[in-house]
Amino acid sequence: MKVLVKDRSISTSKGIVKIGDEVDLPETEVKKIMVLKPTAFEILKAEVKPAKKSTAKKKRARNEDGTLKADDPNTPENEAWEDA
Repeated sequence: MKVLVKDRSISTSKGIVKIGDEVDLPETEVKKIMVLKPTAFEILKAEVKPAKKSTAKKKRARNEDGTLKADDPNTPENEAWEDA
């Protein structure tokens, strides 16, 4: 989380930062510091994390006896894999 330091000096995981410095700190650290000093930072840019695409996981198909099922090359779909 990118923040602008508004307090005279603050000790952070990035070292001691002074008034006017722009630093990139973990959100949890910013929250902890702002509990003690609510006016210590001005949040400059909120990071928007892109949503993860859910990919359908596949697993190997098995026969009734538990052995791996083979793919039949004469069919367009792959029978050796199934959706999890």
